Amino acid sequence: MADDDRIAMVRMRDVARALGVSVSTVSRALSQPHLVSDETLERVNAMAARMRFRPNLAARDLRTRTTRSLLVAVPSFSPLFLEIFRGAEQAAAAHGYGVLMAHTGSDADREHIFLDQVLSQRADGLVLVTTMDPARLAERRRNFPAMVIAMDNAAGIGVPAMQIDNAAGAAAAVAHLVGLGHRRIAHIGGPPEQSLARERARGFAEAVAAAGLEPAHCPRVAGDFSLASGEALMARLLTRYPRPTAVVAANDEIAVGALQAIKRDGLVIGRDVSVVGFDDLRIGLLHDPPLTTVGFDKVELGRLAIGALIAGLNGRGPVADAILPTALEIRATTGAPA
Repeated sequence: MADDDRIAMVRMRDVARALGVSVSTVSRALSQPHLVSDETLERVNAMAARMRFRPNLAARDLRTRTTRSLLVAVPSFSPLFLEIFRGAEQAAAAHGYGVLMAHTGSDADREHIFLDQVLSQRADGLVLVTTMDPARLAERRRNFPAMVIAMDNAAGIGVPAMQIDNAAGAAAAVAHLVGLGHRRIAHIGGPPEQSLARERARGFAEAVAAAGLEPAHCPRVAGDFSLASGEALMARLLTRYPRPTAVVAANDEIAVGALQAIKRDGLVIGRDVSVVGFDDLRIGLLHDPPLTTVGFDKVELGRLAIGALIAGLNGRGPVADAILPTALEIRATTGAPA
């Protein structure tokens, strides 16, 4: 008998018989793993793998009216969002789901296209990683698919949000610079229409006030989250008098752009001007000198978002929001002012 023929003959009842359990137990473990214990799930998966059993996915999906697929919509293919996606994929696989990445290109219209695709049953649920237009989302809150927002708040939207403590992270950056002796600290922010950028700017402003710094010596400018924006805005800040001795950037790409502008002016990073980023991406570690930055567990954020989405799909009741802590990673781009 050919090997393929032997595989084709294995049925769910064969797996159940080998384990000494009912067919319904095996069915639940393979299609609704949240309904069985971890021990049962592990035994069923191990036996199914040993017997090379393959469930009929198409038939199962027709019965349950599900796709066992989830969408994770990201605004760009930045390493930041790829790390979040990696965590999402890990959590989804553990629950028997596949994950597809959707690219919004920071376009609010595309966000709504992906919402409509889930409503059309092309996927079972959506994780929206940040949103370009929360007010527009809030307007259609009565016509939502299963959805979770990640890395952003969902105020007024009415869906679970898995966030990071943006304000506290920015405040920690300011406190670090104040501790080094800086009194002229600037902020280069992201797009003010995005709540993530606003929260980081708020944390900066509150920390400046708490430290008793002169607001006129702590300017705030805003662009987008790109390296080019960071470079252009830093060049503008360097023309000010008195010049800022330190900068808190709203993300690492802005920070690396700022470092390029500082170098181009012949200034010494960490002595003439100190720089702190946000997100702790590999780009900051590869820079010379390595970037001081605010980090958080990006993979865990993806896991939390998928876990909340699946809990909602399985009807486990209201899902609470979560806020991940941040941590300051001190490297070589910060030092005492000259």
